[in-house]
Amino acid sequence: MNSEILIIIPSYDPPIELFEKLLNKLKEGFKNVLIINDGSDAKYNDFFANVEKKYKYKLLKHEYNLGKGRAIKTAYSYALDNYQNVKAYVVIDCDNQHDITDMINCCQKAIENPNSLVIGVRDFELDNVPFKSKAGNKITRNMFKWLFNYNISDTQTGLRAVSPMIAKKLISLSGDRYNYELKCLIYCCENNIPIVEVPIKTIYIDNNKESRFNPVKDSIIIYKEFINYYLKLAIPYITSLIVFLIIFYCWNSPNDLQAIFITNIISGIIAIIMHIVFNYKNIYIHSGVGDNVIYLVKKIIKVIIAGILIYVLYNILELNLLFSKVFVDIILTLIIYLLFQKITFKNN
Repeated sequence: MNSEILIIIPSYDPPIELFEKLLNKLKEGFKNVLIINDGSDAKYNDFFANVEKKYKYKLLKHEYNLGKGRAIKTAYSYALDNYQNVKAYVVIDCDNQHDITDMINCCQKAIENPNSLVIGVRDFELDNVPFKSKAGNKITRNMFKWLFNYNISDTQTGLRAVSPMIAKKLISLSGDRYNYELKCLIYCCENNIPIVEVPIKTIYIDNNKESRFNPVKDSIIIYKEFINYYLKLAIPYITSLIVFLIIFYCWNSPNDLQAIFITNIISGIIAIIMHIVFNYKNIYIHSGVGDNVIYLVKKIIKVIIAGILIYVLYNILELNLLFSKVFVDIILTLIIYLLFQKITFKNN
């Protein structure tokens, strides 16, 4: 099986002693190892040259520090062209905090589930977990669940395995630093790509002091992705809501079914167009024709049904128009989401 695995190790100013311990563990059983020097300081040049000479592993180099996300994408791009017989790519950290057995288990899952993203998840309830890691994961995990209704035990894990097919989908996602790993999770949720969790050992050496993760700077980059995602959902809807109200109150006979129905269709089309424009690079360009057609079908169904229900609430039950519109949209969104989610899981 080891010949079917490509180990990818992004590294920036790596802890030399820990990195060498990792490489010594790998050299006995793995021939496919790809190391990315992500613009490390010049003082590490001799170390990387020696690694390439001693272990015979392929070394790629960024002239400047571009970020972990870019390093992973560089590795994926190179692997797709040069490792044709490999069935799983696994990304691990260079600080020797990932167990080899755990790495193999994740790769095995990726080979068994080539349509999935496999992540190694740690146990954050253990006493050896640093407070900042425990708190950061809890916040990110809860925000992810709130936005995507998807439970992920470890959103910041550095141990991830994918098939070449999934790597090809993830390679063009935006994000060059730690936010790229979060964007991969978001993309999988948006495109019904299963995220398979594999429990792994929770290893923190010297309280994780060698980590290059900046608690302030990198956390801002990560949480900014959540804010951007929320805005990309909120702005199209708010805009369509304003258009709905303007057209409705400018209509000569605003209380009939035709007025509400047509007004809702127009505002719905505007929301769909804006959503596609805002999310084209992150979602639609990577999705197949079938997935995009399903999205349009869901929206069309929602717009048609919503127009009738809004008329009932506003004209017959005499509820507030804005309340009727928002209430119907929320309820239908939940119903259609749950319905199509059930169909998708059944098909999978």
